[in-house]
Amino acid sequence: MNTANRFFRRIQWIFLRVALLLSVALVAACEPSPTVNVLGYMLEQRLGGPVEPDPSVARGSLSGHVLYAGEPVEGASVIVATRTGTPYAARTDESGYYRIDNIPAGRYVPAAVAPGFEETALSGAFDLPYPVTVQAGETTQVPALNLRRHRPRPLPAPLPEAADLWSSEPVTKTAPFPAGAIAWERAYAFTRDGARIISLRLYRPFPDSGAKLPLLFGLFPGWVDDWAPVNVALADAGYTVLALSPTGAWGLDVAAHAEDARLALALARGGHLGVDLADVPAAALGGSFSSAIVNRLLRDERDQFAAWLTLGGVSNAFTGSADFYAKRLTFPERFRYLIPAMGPANLYPLPFLYFSPVYTASALPPTMIIHTDVDRIIPISQAYELEKELRDAGVYVEVLYYEDVSHYLQIGDDLTESGKEMFWQVLKFLEAHTRQNGE
Repeated sequence: MNTANRFFRRIQWIFLRVALLLSVALVAACEPSPTVNVLGYMLEQRLGGPVEPDPSVARGSLSGHVLYAGEPVEGASVIVATRTGTPYAARTDESGYYRIDNIPAGRYVPAAVAPGFEETALSGAFDLPYPVTVQAGETTQVPALNLRRHRPRPLPAPLPEAADLWSSEPVTKTAPFPAGAIAWERAYAFTRDGARIISLRLYRPFPDSGAKLPLLFGLFPGWVDDWAPVNVALADAGYTVLALSPTGAWGLDVAAHAEDARLALALARGGHLGVDLADVPAAALGGSFSSAIVNRLLRDERDQFAAWLTLGGVSNAFTGSADFYAKRLTFPERFRYLIPAMGPANLYPLPFLYFSPVYTASALPPTMIIHTDVDRIIPISQAYELEKELRDAGVYVEVLYYEDVSHYLQIGDDLTESGKEMFWQVLKFLEAHTRQNGE
């Protein structure tokens, strides 16, 4: 019986190794889906991985150029990452040249991005990822990374007909803080690329005088109605609040979620939501996963926003991935495969780069960063990274770091004194950047 058990275990081990090799072959042949990435991760776990390279492993360098239409791109960020996500990065000089040192020996697909350009990975035949090999003690010359201009996709037209816009009757909502906070709420639904988006809400002060008020566009993780108390409180303070949460139809596709946000913004700015918002100052707000969506929105609609706020947000998905594999994060059960679904960062860096505004920080508007030291979903180190990059780029930034509040800004019965202070600091920031002539 023991011999039979050993035989079957050996067969299972051989099967797992063959399956893993086949998975690697598939990865090399085509870009895998999130499902394939998760299956590959589960197989790696059975084989004891994935693991970060040993600190004593031999290291080498990469160098090359970043170009656009044959001309050098200055200030582009070039990144390679280990399997688990640890990034190694450099910026290009005036000649478009970069050099990245101290990279563990291995195979990597370099990626680059710059303000105004698309995230781009080194590719070969059939536009497939093109890995380069870092060898110990040597500098590998990388073929030129050729960037493309970032151009927003055309929105559906004409609006609102092309979006099949629907709205509910307005209702009044209250919030437990500040005392007496009350606002109108109206629900909206629209269609984009065949998906019905039912998570759009608009809030106005109650009673509504019809005055033109600054716009606060919040992109919220989870279900939009769970954030109603926050939106009521902000509307009660004298803002038109447009709130949207990501739809499950797009999964982890940040660009698709950002397109939903662009369409919602166009509907609001065009007066199709029943309020004149054509030329009012606006700020954007995002938290956790949705902060990456706000970053993509800002890339397309930078001139629409005077400022933005990120609360418990992602700033560098590469370092976040490394923290995940090192077991320094505590994800809710439903998100346990969020990072594995993005694939191996050394071969497919683009999904991580899409979630990493630190590499295009110079293009961001005035920023407020809010984070708590007790956050174990997205650690405060993410906020520190973004703050440093913003300051280095000369972008105005305010920070609010706490130790005794949760992952999100939320208003409920358990609101702490620090949470109340956070709310007032947010309003102060918004007042400074969205009120015209002190209005």
